[in-house]
Amino acid sequence: MSALKSESQRPQSPIRFDLGYLVVLAICLLAIWPFIGRASLPQETDAELHIFRLAELSYLVRGGVFYPRWAPNFYHGYGYPIFNYYAPLTYYVGLLFEWLPGLDAVAGVKAVFVLGLLGAGFGMYGFVRDNWGRPAGYVAAAVYIYAPYVQYVDPIARGALAEAFSLGVFPLALWALDRLRRQATAVRWVTAVLLTAAVILSHNLMALLFFGLLLAWAVWQVITVGWRAANGRFLFGALFLGLGLSAFFWLPVILERNAVNLTTLIGAGDNYDYRTHFLSLTEFFTPTRRLDWGATEPVFHFNLGLAQWLLGGFGLLMLALRRVRYAAHAAFFALALAVLLFLMLPVSNFVWQAVPFLPYFQFPWRLLGAAVAMLAVLAGAGVAALLEWRAWSPQVMGGITAVAVALPLLFGLPLTQPVPWPDFGDVFPLRMSLIEHSGRWLGTTSTADYVPATVDMIPARNGDVVWGFTAGTPIDRINYPALPKGTAVTWEEINPLHFRYNIDAPEDFMFRLFLFQFPGWTVRVDGQVVEPELGRPEGFIVVPTTAGKHTIDVRFQDTPPRTLAWTVSGLALLAALIVGLRLGKRGVRRAERGMGNALLAPVDWWVLGVALGVTAVTLLILQPRNMLHYNSADYTAEPAQTRLLADFGGQIALIGYDTSAQTAQPGDMVTVTLYWQAQRPLDINYQSFLHVLSPDGVLAAQSDHLNPGDFPTRRWPTDKYVRDVHTFTLPADLPPGEYTIKTGLWVQAEGWRLPVLDAAGQQIGDGAALFSLPVAAK
Repeated sequence: MSALKSESQRPQSPIRFDLGYLVVLAICLLAIWPFIGRASLPQETDAELHIFRLAELSYLVRGGVFYPRWAPNFYHGYGYPIFNYYAPLTYYVGLLFEWLPGLDAVAGVKAVFVLGLLGAGFGMYGFVRDNWGRPAGYVAAAVYIYAPYVQYVDPIARGALAEAFSLGVFPLALWALDRLRRQATAVRWVTAVLLTAAVILSHNLMALLFFGLLLAWAVWQVITVGWRAANGRFLFGALFLGLGLSAFFWLPVILERNAVNLTTLIGAGDNYDYRTHFLSLTEFFTPTRRLDWGATEPVFHFNLGLAQWLLGGFGLLMLALRRVRYAAHAAFFALALAVLLFLMLPVSNFVWQAVPFLPYFQFPWRLLGAAVAMLAVLAGAGVAALLEWRAWSPQVMGGITAVAVALPLLFGLPLTQPVPWPDFGDVFPLRMSLIEHSGRWLGTTSTADYVPATVDMIPARNGDVVWGFTAGTPIDRINYPALPKGTAVTWEEINPLHFRYNIDAPEDFMFRLFLFQFPGWTVRVDGQVVEPELGRPEGFIVVPTTAGKHTIDVRFQDTPPRTLAWTVSGLALLAALIVGLRLGKRGVRRAERGMGNALLAPVDWWVLGVALGVTAVTLLILQPRNMLHYNSADYTAEPAQTRLLADFGGQIALIGYDTSAQTAQPGDMVTVTLYWQAQRPLDINYQSFLHVLSPDGVLAAQSDHLNPGDFPTRRWPTDKYVRDVHTFTLPADLPPGEYTIKTGLWVQAEGWRLPVLDAAGQQIGDGAALFSLPVAAK
């Protein structure tokens, strides 16, 4: 304890800036390097969707629509209300960069990823530093940033821009609220309100989780230290005014939830069914493995990280031994960690069934980011307790802190070198339209979510509508074949969400637009508002029109729920500013800096040296020598337990397999992973099977995949392998014996199998026997 006290008793620098932030930046460097050290961003992850959304927002804002709720160019040009329902903050942050000279939507999205990671590091450092000291802050930042889910899974493997950004905003908001709890000043008040709103505006689902955690933390402060000591009125005021400030987004989501299709967000037995995404206790502790550049989809684990467990577990131990300063404060994070871990395990299924909104999270492993944030705080508190255990010398303190910081960095090294990605290319509406036409996704979503509820059948692409994308002109959405003969129509686009049509018709008719009807579309005929009809089954806008000359004005405007939402946000902003002004005028004691000595002490230099040293060795030695990843090539799968080469019809090769069991008992579940590689471009989608055959050749169990590795074979590249994971359960009454595991490929629609060929090209069977599985009696 005395060593830490002597550190804080040094003369304070007149510089208000905490130089520890520079150390944190050095700690973060390896995590952000895949984004700043490479051009572009990967395709076929969610990042691709976010890039096109940002480009669409840029088009709308440049056209004079500053907060659009409708994306007119999506869904084959029929439009849909993605911006009314999806959290907007990341796109507006990206817009700030997209507008810079020489940058585009790809650069804007990349900047948001980088800011999210930096926010995670700085926010976690600031919060833990203010409570347990600067060395603890370094450790917490490293533990959080280099957690596999924060460092790689969310930003790179999934490309989940909004969720990854929310992982950076949450610790910043927690830090801001904690500083407000210590002392209410105008700056701290406004910062806390804005960052609370930012949490909600970052990601729909994580807003529920993180706002709930912030609210629970505030309640915990009041319970443990009392209302006055916790500055309760300001703490809860900031939380609820932040909630009110963001109402312009979330209130229409709630009030207009029935105007769109949301049922596809919840699956039943498919990828969006939460029941298929629970984790096991083993997965929490699974070590991070090297990525394979030779795989179509490199394997990663939904784990918390071994270094995170070691350091966070040490913090839990010190908390149990009552060695942690501010133990009641740290106990909140221990309890929150326990709840989050529980909710990711299958045993929590009854909770997911009982709480109506939980299934919308889709993936219980989504809670990994919040869980590792709790571990990071505990890790920092634990290291602080160790440093305070006795009067260590500055060198020993520096060594302890440096080792603790180095552990997450070293365990996270395999994820610092993801598979190289090609240039993303230019972003423009025609490219978006062609991707939609390919069927990969529609409107930057893959499950028809947020489509207007009045759309009974999603219409096919209309060449006349999308011609504007090709010509680089505004989209003409008039249904010309439905016009009466002799009708004259001219039109103009006032802005991307406002169209005007001048019509001269010889008879009464229905003016039909290739534009989805949705609350907010307002139609005026000759200046008078009219109620459009609904064109079924497509859900298009239909305007009853009489003979003669008319001007039809079609404009997207706010609805009463949206107006109410803007009013609530405006009132919340006004209240926040009034409180801020009053705090600025009243006499208050000087706010705590919460940073200790602004100059770097020996412990800071230790950490800075380790962070820069690990970074330099990684970038200059390990990465150039390809020591951090596999690089499977030439029909080999380096990670495979067993390598082989089975030629299936000269088209696909089986190059290896893994098995989870060498022996088994009746009722056991066994997983076998197959490694396939295309030998030539394929024009047929093959299906894979895995059979368990008894000694007399009778089928005892099986697993079949319509698309091996969830990847249609017609899309397989020839230079990378595909992992195909099969799981089967042995029958409970299976007799003991030696069972053969056999695999193959077939065409389900026609009922034939690909033959297995020998080195001379002669058929030797219609499947490959992998291994024998001894089954013993229970």
